Amino acid sequence: MSMNHRQETGSALVMAIFVLALLSSMGVALLFLSTNEVKMSRADTRSKQVFYLAEAGMEAGRAQLLILNGATSFSDDLATYAGANGVLDFDTNAVQATYDTDGNVTGLTGYGDDVPLIGATAFAGGWYAAFLTNDAINGTSTNDTNNRVMMTGIGLDSEKSFEIVQAVITRKVIIPPAAIMLLGPTPNFSGGQSNPKLYIGEDCNGTGGVANLYAPLVGVIGTTAESLVESGIGTDPAYTSGPYTGEDTFADLTDPTEPTYIEPLDSVWTDCQALHDLVESFRVIADVVCLDGNSCTLPPSSPSRLIFVDDNYSLNTSGEGMLLVTGDFTASGGISWNGMIWVIGSGDYTRNGGGGGTFNGSIVIANIAGPDNVYGTADDCTGGDGGFSASSFNENGGGNGTTTYCTDNISNASPAFPYKIVEFRQL
Repeated sequence: MSMNHRQETGSALVMAIFVLALLSSMGVALLFLSTNEVKMSRADTRSKQVFYLAEAGMEAGRAQLLILNGATSFSDDLATYAGANGVLDFDTNAVQATYDTDGNVTGLTGYGDDVPLIGATAFAGGWYAAFLTNDAINGTSTNDTNNRVMMTGIGLDSEKSFEIVQAVITRKVIIPPAAIMLLGPTPNFSGGQSNPKLYIGEDCNGTGGVANLYAPLVGVIGTTAESLVESGIGTDPAYTSGPYTGEDTFADLTDPTEPTYIEPLDSVWTDCQALHDLVESFRVIADVVCLDGNSCTLPPSSPSRLIFVDDNYSLNTSGEGMLLVTGDFTASGGISWNGMIWVIGSGDYTRNGGGGGTFNGSIVIANIAGPDNVYGTADDCTGGDGGFSASSFNENGGGNGTTTYCTDNISNASPAFPYKIVEFRQL
């Protein structure tokens, strides 16, 4: 074998060894990268799963609070979950999870004597928990001044992954700003016709509600509407709201110079479609929906019950809660009611005869049924001025009954809508 041939053979062997070494190195590198990618992928998957568990905890807390609280103030709930010392001690920087030897979550620590709204709960291969605190404006106080609270959701797994999310939630509160609201440009008001009868605008007649709150007895939209309803003030019944009497108790709700003006008017009272949508949202959550007013069976009496009558309706029994009628409404003078009566559709409210019936809360009347005067058809909100046609309140006869504005009864009767998330963050 020639010298040149031996050199070529040796070079080929060296090259082969080099290639094999290179391939081996590449294989090791690829294996290393593949292992790391798998680990990173698993970590990313765990992080996402625990984030979703934290979201689930926050949503479960929101649903649980709605069941416990309904449409009332959050203050009592904040006091309950603040624990024995009455201070909201929960701190997202201090809370930690505890585990058993198998990696199962056994609980949480680091939140003082606060009470979890939902303790560590197994769910979808992991765990979640929820805590209730006040929002940033009210801080550690248990007093709810703005209908907003903070809901914290915590997500955990057996690998000790830990995620926290927070949401500021608010409850929708509907407080009509007058004892009797007559919406639309040309309302008709005819009050009672006896001396003993009383219309009272002081909140809950001074025995509850908000101290020194003097609401309009009849609230309307616009100066023309105000002039029309004031023409229905008789000489016999007494119209009083704290220091105000007579015409001073009737108000254009859009005018802040009115003596009994409470606050800026919610747009739902002037936007026909928004009011229509609100009525339909009541239909969805009502305790009972009656399509025939002659055969409507009312649910058991409760301050928070919601009765939706999609027809004309004659109330023949005293009660409480919220009653919404889309057709014409009638009642006798002896019937009493605590809460709210809304006649929104054809917008015609009539109370007949004498009697000592009392009403404590708020009455809202609006004609949004359109030219055919039938609510629920295609021409709703197409008649009158901006969809509002003439509404009517007619209290015939005498009697010694009273009509009193009362926010306590209004709040109790306000439907409990799902709490809305207004802010959200991941910590």
